[in-house]
Amino acid sequence: MMKLYRASALLTSLLLFSGILVVVFLFYQDILYRDHYSQNSYHQYLNQKFQLLTEFKKSLSELNNECHKQQRENIIEKSGDVKYQYSCILKSIFIQPKPTKDKYIQVDNILDWLDLERYQSSLHYASSLDELPNSSESEPQIVIMTNDIDERLNQDFYGIIITDHYFDIKGKKIYGVLYSSYDNFREERNLSYKSSVVNTIEEQFSYWQYLPYSRNLLAND
Repeated sequence: MMKLYRASALLTSLLLFSGILVVVFLFYQDILYRDHYSQNSYHQYLNQKFQLLTEFKKSLSELNNECHKQQRENIIEKSGDVKYQYSCILKSIFIQPKPTKDKYIQVDNILDWLDLERYQSSLHYASSLDELPNSSESEPQIVIMTNDIDERLNQDFYGIIITDHYFDIKGKKIYGVLYSSYDNFREERNLSYKSSVVNTIEEQFSYWQYLPYSRNLLAND
């Protein structure tokens, strides 16, 4: 009986020991699997991040083009689960706030009010009203007057007039805004503010630009 008891105890111990080994082995395998999964996930994350950073080696010109194309304040790029964001800003011809009701604006230096240097090729210069370009509400123009004006306007003009000289008109009307460094302030019935003209000018003479140093990596949701 003593030998049978010892054999039974030994068998029980062996079974228990084997069970412990199985549990340890399974636990160790689970740890290895979790570690392998974690390393794979991190490796995948690094690959995606590297791919995204590689894609974002864009030139300033490319970033500006993308901003101008999408015309949004924030643009998000995505590679797998990794997201990257950069910002854009609208650069309007109106340096000062866009006119909302004023048909006449007194200025000291027009370049403090309008970004004309960028749009030199689109500006018109005129020494008399007869030299004003054709215009319409949907196609307004920007004109710089080079002489004193005291004339009759034979057809309506839509857009912005800029002058450093005396300016007085009769006849038809100007729809838009007069910017003047000369004291032309007076009640002018032939000059009328028109918001649609100002808004169209801003649409035609503005652009979206990449905001420097705005790129950043976004956290995963």
